[in-house]
Parts: sequence; C-alpha cells; structure tokens
Amino acid sequence: MNTTEVRKMGWWARRVRKVSAYGPLDRAVRQWRSLGSVRNGTGTVPNGDALVYRMNATTLEIGQGANTFKGMIGLAGLSGFIVFAYALIVASPDFIGYAVSRKDWINVIVVLAFDIAGCIPFSLFFLTIFLTDFFGNTDALLRFDRVRRKVWMFVGTRSPIELDWDRLTPVSQGITPANSNINTFRSVLLVDLDAEGDVKFDGKYPRIASLGQTSLNEAQAISQYEYVRQFMEIGPAHLPSCATYLEHRTVFRDIVRFFGFLDLARNIDWRRPGETGGYGLVFASLFCMLLGWGILPFNLASYIAYRCNRIPKWPKDIDDYAKDGGAMRPPKGATSERLRIVFKEVPFIVLWVGCAFAVYAWFASWFIK
Repeated sequence: MNTTEVRKMGWWARRVRKVSAYGPLDRAVRQWRSLGSVRNGTGTVPNGDALVYRMNATTLEIGQGANTFKGMIGLAGLSGFIVFAYALIVASPDFIGYAVSRKDWINVIVVLAFDIAGCIPFSLFFLTIFLTDFFGNTDALLRFDRVRRKVWMFVGTRSPIELDWDRLTPVSQGITPANSNINTFRSVLLVDLDAEGDVKFDGKYPRIASLGQTSLNEAQAISQYEYVRQFMEIGPAHLPSCATYLEHRTVFRDIVRFFGFLDLARNIDWRRPGETGGYGLVFASLFCMLLGWGILPFNLASYIAYRCNRIPKWPKDIDDYAKDGGAMRPPKGATSERLRIVFKEVPFIVLWVGCAFAVYAWFASWFIK
C-alpha cells in the first residue's frame, strides 16, 4: 500500500515538539475536550449535511473543511506578491539609480540589503501562498473504510497518511479568536496519540484528521462526527439521510451568493401568509448594496480557485478497496450544495451586482480624469 510510515524522532526533537506543537500547553489553548472512544456514542443525532462527497456500503469520503476561504487567501497572497515585486523591480532600481548618481553609497547598500533580506523572500512567500491556493487541491479528503477499520487522509501533495480507526481519539476543539472572548469556533478532530498522550507526527505532519467545517455550535460539529462514527460502527443502513452533499467544483451562483445572503431570497415564499423573512432580506439588500463591491472580488477569486484546483486522486490500491462496497456515489436522496440560480433571485442579483459595478465605475472615473 502506498502509505507513509511514522518516522522516529530524536530526543531533542521530541522535547521541542512536546512543549510546542500539540503539546499540553497548545492543547489547553486550543481547548481540547475528549469525546471518549470511537466505540461509544456521543448521544448526538448524526448529521451528514454538507459533509459527504461520496459513499457506498463500505467506504465514506468526506472533506476536512480546510478550504473555507479558498481563493480569498490566494487573492491576499497575490496582492502581497505584487507589492513586493513592484518594490523589487520598479521602486528599488529607480532609487538605486538616483543614489548612485549622487554617490550615496550607504543608501545603495541599505536598499540592496532590504531587497535581499526583505523583498525577495517575501515576494516568494506571497507567491507561494497564491499558487498553493489557486492551483492546489480542492479539499483535503478523508476516506473511512469500515471493513478494514482504516482512515486515509490527504496532507499537502504527499501520499495519503493511513490511520487506524480503533486507535484514534476523538476530541472537540474550541478556538476563540484573539479579538473576541465570546465566540468560540468548534470542530471535532480524530487524533492519533502516543503512550504519553502526545500527538504523533508523520514527518512534519501531525496525525490529526479534522471532520467537516468549524462551527459556532458544538452540537453541530459533534453531530458530524457522530455521522462518521456510526458509519464505521454500525454501517450506512442506519444513518439518517443527508439534505446536501459536497462537490469539488463551484457554479456561477457562488459568485453572486454574497456570503449566503442570496439564500434569503431563495427561501422566502411570498405566497405564504405571515411570511416574516422580508425584513431580513431588506437588511441583506442594504448591506450588499453598500458593501457588495468589496465582497464580489473575493467571491470571484474563490470561484476561479475552485475551477483551477485539482481534485485529489486516491492511489489505485485505496480506490480498489472502495470497490468492495460498490460504486462511490453521493448520499441517496441528497442534493448538491452547489445550487443553480432561480428566477426570484435574479432581481436581487441584478441590484447587488449593479451597485457593485457602479462603485467600480466611480473609482475608475478618478483614474480617467
């Protein structure tokens, strides 16, 4: 099997890692809470919505939720690269030429040192962020094999790492942003621990699998884990049906969805008496009219990134194992999370996008004058 073996580490490397990456202090900051054993239920109703890509009788394929801001991070990387590349290619030569003409050799040395120590490394760093985000993989997939009791996860561009399901420890992780003491984002991790209770590493990669996207609701994060746990323990026949399933490619509607505000227009039924969603839609319209010009470029960047990204391809031996359970398909009865535009959304799309382009035209007018 084309999997990676766990490499032993030296004493010093183990000590450094123990007090830093996923050591006791790090786990306390990340607010880890054990969920017991994978053999025992959590008492939460399983929920596989927006979690599963494909499945069959023996194999479940889900995402790790690591690409929530795909395209947006790449756009920031591209902006940083342009800034430092401009400083390196345009600004620095002009300044050096001016300093040489005045025989100001000290400033020449300072600028050259800044280029070598600052502009070149940072431009390469931001370029790497852009290329990785726009031309990497669509998602870091996880595959669960209930017959072999194995879990395979993608990390970077390496071959999948193999985990033993029965040796994994499920934990609920909470992360509180530095600028907030109220909102805590929750997720469930499957962690491979050693005899001392520290996280095992495969080279530089921690043997940790993240299930689905983070959520402000801990019960929602645990319900996704419970869906996976029940699949591995009792099989797919007893699982509740999923409302939606994941797809690797985006659609045009994702560009004009405006962080989910367009769903308000989709879900309102104007024929229903006492419909109360209109107030939320009015607020959403005002928000998108005023700030849609700032949201639209990031949505477009995310759309392009998902279109340019590669879909991870499993090694042949892992794909052959999945064939034991039949063809891999989306959950039965579920619909794609990538929705198409319906007619009642069109007026709002035209209004919000039109306001965004009006702002762009106003900005452009300042450069044309």
